Amino acid sequence: MDSDNSVNNYNLTITGENSSYDDYSDPDPTSYFRNISLRHFCADPLQMLTKHKQFKELCLANGNPEAHYIEGLLQFFCKDDIGNGLYHLRQSSNGNNENGTYLYGLLNLALGNYRKGMKFLDKLNWQDNISTSDHCWERIKNSLTDIQITWTRDYYTNMVNLKQWPNCHPLDNMALICNKCYYYKRLNQLYEFAIKDD
Repeated sequence: MDSDNSVNNYNLTITGENSSYDDYSDPDPTSYFRNISLRHFCADPLQMLTKHKQFKELCLANGNPEAHYIEGLLQFFCKDDIGNGLYHLRQSSNGNNENGTYLYGLLNLALGNYRKGMKFLDKLNWQDNISTSDHCWERIKNSLTDIQITWTRDYYTNMVNLKQWPNCHPLDNMALICNKCYYYKRLNQLYEFAIKDD
C-alpha cells in the first residue's frame, strides 16, 4: 500500500519519449478560466450562488464573459445590488457576450437610462436581423426561470414612457418593429415575464 505508485500519490510524473501527457504539461489557467463555457450555469445561475461559488470566482477573476453575465444576474436580481449587477453585465458585454449586452440594455431602459439602453440593444444590429435579439431573449428567460424578478413602479413608469402613442405596430407582434416601438416591446417582454407569477 505504501508503494510509489499508490492511487493516493498525486505527484506522479511521467517522463520519457513515449509520454502522451506532453500536451498538458503547462496549461495556462488564466486562459482556461477565461474561455471555458459556462452555458450549463447560464441556464441555472443559482447553482453558482452556492454550490459552485469558488469556480465562478476563478472564472470572474480571469475575465470570463459568461461568468460576468451570471454574476450580473445574481447581483441584480438575487442580491438587489443594482450597481454591481450592472457592472458585471457591462463586463459581460465588453467580452462580446450577447446575452450580457441584451440584458444590460434592457435594464438600463428599465432604470430610465434610455440612451445607454438603446445604444447597447443597437449593438445587436436588430435593425438588420431581429433573430439575435430573439435568441438572447430566449436564453435570458431560461436564465431567469428560477429567479424572482421584482418589477418596481419606477421600472414600469420608465417602460410606459417608451411607448409610442398612437401605436405604430401591433404590440403582440414582435416581428413588426421599428425605431419607435422596438425598445418598448422588448422591455415589455421582460415586464410580462416578471409579473407572470404575481
